[in-house]
Amino acid sequence: MTSSDKKDDKKNQKDGTRVFKKMCLDGKISTYIGTREFVDHVGHIDPIAAVLLIHEMDWFTENKEYKVYAEITATFRYGRDDLDVLGINFKKDLYTDAMQVYPVKGVASCTTKIQEKLLKKLGAERAFPFTFDLPAGIPSSVTLQPVKNDTSSKPCGVEYCLKTYIAKDMHEPPDRKQVVDLLIKKITHAPDTQAPQPYIESAKNFMMSPNPLHVEARLDKERYIHGEPIYVHITMGNQSTRAVKKLRLSVKQVANICLFSNAIYKCTVASVEHDLNVQPSQTIAQTFSIRPLLEDNRDKRGLALDGQIKSEDTNLASSTIALPIANREALGIVVKYIVKIELFVSMGGELKLELPFTLSHPIPEHYEEDMEPPPQPTDANADNINLELDETGAYNNTLLSAQADHDDPLIDLEAAPLPDTGASNSATNYS
Repeated sequence: MTSSDKKDDKKNQKDGTRVFKKMCLDGKISTYIGTREFVDHVGHIDPIAAVLLIHEMDWFTENKEYKVYAEITATFRYGRDDLDVLGINFKKDLYTDAMQVYPVKGVASCTTKIQEKLLKKLGAERAFPFTFDLPAGIPSSVTLQPVKNDTSSKPCGVEYCLKTYIAKDMHEPPDRKQVVDLLIKKITHAPDTQAPQPYIESAKNFMMSPNPLHVEARLDKERYIHGEPIYVHITMGNQSTRAVKKLRLSVKQVANICLFSNAIYKCTVASVEHDLNVQPSQTIAQTFSIRPLLEDNRDKRGLALDGQIKSEDTNLASSTIALPIANREALGIVVKYIVKIELFVSMGGELKLELPFTLSHPIPEHYEEDMEPPPQPTDANADNINLELDETGAYNNTLLSAQADHDDPLIDLEAAPLPDTGASNSATNYS
């Protein structure tokens, strides 16, 4: 493949739109969603925009008492599934909201470009957009790392689920064959503006020493991206009579479990040591680096991680950046990070300092463009739809359907002939 062909392939991948789809077990409805990650900008949260597709419209015409509802729930799971006995569930709903999607109440309108593209692709007669606007102050998706290789149960933590279901009433328990569950997660992106550099200074007097050891420490910035090295600048003025022999630099994760009681768990996620020889009356200025990574902490049970969907890889939990709220219990798990500096001197003395910082995600490329509201429909752009098919998936030029007991597939839809969405259509899986 030539370089020009590779450039064309990259351009085509950018032009395509990737969406997720999941169908209920009896094949009556499907749910489409453009992304399974919605972003908290601290001041506001991206809406959860999805599209409901009804495959068997004739069935709903004959059974007019049945409706389709959508529900978004944030759940704090604090116990294993196999411990649920006598009807006691070790989980608590931190946030929930629901709405009726079909029949439509009022006018259903698209709030994102992906919804508009899906409606043109699937057909407005059977596809119905719906959107949840989430309030500020709801918890982020956080998973507590289980024992290594333990896949017997869902891990503890905060998880989000978007559910669409068929029922006669919103509060009526639905038939499991008529439910679509899509796991999604809430993440926080690092703001464009940087906060002031963390800085601290301290001095310590030692016995039999007339003058103190004076230390200044600062980080090169306040907000870091996952996987980015942290640079710590240390200036030391040793006016004591003791020599500084060693420096230990560590990054600690502090997780505050806000449910029921404030339990605080601290875990060291990175640590390095450096030998020093700072003699009395000597001054040094030096920069040290440290990089916290999940790869170095796979065996630490209870470590807070960013929310996981199925078996996908993740990273250390992002720092919780939230507006002050009266009910801290609604935040679920609050995560923060500190750089701890320990200086060890001769004859057993030591000096400790701590610098807080924020660990977060960057705003992805083309993010702002994808989240823009759809343009007003015109004849010029009515057919400008390009939902690309991923070449690595054997989808055979058709829409991929998935049963509710399978993994939720990531699909790229190609502008190809649509499958029959009538009542006689059955779900087809391509492997």
